[in-house]
Amino acid sequence: MQIKLGEKIKELRQRDKRKQEDLAVVLGVTNQAVSRWEANGGYPDIEMLPAIANYFHITIDELFGYDGDRQARLQSYIEQADQICKHQNNTSLVDFLRNAISEFPSEWQLQYRLANALVSMGYQKSEPHAIVTRGSHYFQYNTEYNAQNECWKEAISLFEEILKKEIDDDSRTSVIFSLMWLYSWMGDWKNAEKTALSQSPVRVSREVLLADTTKDEKSEEYRGEAILALMHELYKVLRTAVMIKHSLSHSQAGLDALLAVVRLYDSIFADGNCGIFHNDICMLYLNCSSIALHLNDSERALNYYEIALEHFLAFKQVQKSSPFTAPLVDKAKNYRPSIVLLDREWFEEHMQSFPGEFVDAIKSNPKYASIFA
Repeated sequence: MQIKLGEKIKELRQRDKRKQEDLAVVLGVTNQAVSRWEANGGYPDIEMLPAIANYFHITIDELFGYDGDRQARLQSYIEQADQICKHQNNTSLVDFLRNAISEFPSEWQLQYRLANALVSMGYQKSEPHAIVTRGSHYFQYNTEYNAQNECWKEAISLFEEILKKEIDDDSRTSVIFSLMWLYSWMGDWKNAEKTALSQSPVRVSREVLLADTTKDEKSEEYRGEAILALMHELYKVLRTAVMIKHSLSHSQAGLDALLAVVRLYDSIFADGNCGIFHNDICMLYLNCSSIALHLNDSERALNYYEIALEHFLAFKQVQKSSPFTAPLVDKAKNYRPSIVLLDREWFEEHMQSFPGEFVDAIKSNPKYASIFA
């Protein structure tokens, strides 16, 4: 029991990123006493056990390593939360996760799900619309209004706390992306810049490093994944650069830039099998349609809009595991981008700028019935 208790105290302390002196101060003992416990040179007095368990937000049974029931309950909560999430009931999901966290206050998987639910709930209360600032050529978020969003404030606190913990790489990446968006929406440029600057530059990303250094039979796989990753990031950066700047989002130059990205996608996916990247191309054509409207070219705007619908329909048929078949990327296996999923509302909102006869023609076309049903 002594060995397990000492190891458990050390494990919990490292999990919560606490120092030995932190625990010593709380318990009213010396740093040396905590050090002895962790080195199996002794163990705390029995009356200290409740205080130690409370400090780490666990039960005394869990302190002694009897956590099988605890893990089963935690997994049950995670599974139930994921089921509630599928029904898109954010209020119920938030309430459920708050109750679960009251029992498991240090579990990042519950905090992560609560933070994401709060982001969605914040959308329901305050969509961060892009507006044109007077006297500027740039669009910007309504940060003064968004900064009052209590859901997003709480989500930021949760994400920041999660980043202090030991979590898997994919979840860490997701948390960083979520934080960057929230900081931007709410005008917290200082923390956005700080978070971005703490990450690795693109030249040392895992995809690029593997593509550059691997020379065995996996080299084609890694190069394909690097192409997909870099292409997706180029799409995001260039699309934002065009659409956020008024002089580009209302000009032929901006339209040409977006179409250049489309052509690059066409070259990569030479056989037309774009897989999940149909979503990127759909978004690009929607933006092209917007610019064409600003250029008073309704016919061209309609053409781009219908191409966007075609890519959206193709995307809906794609399975997560669908392989790529074009020569440049047919060996790629593991790269799947983080994307903003389009839905009917995106298309409905965009159509508001079309002449009435165009809207009627689109909605009456049976090919698009599944989108606007």
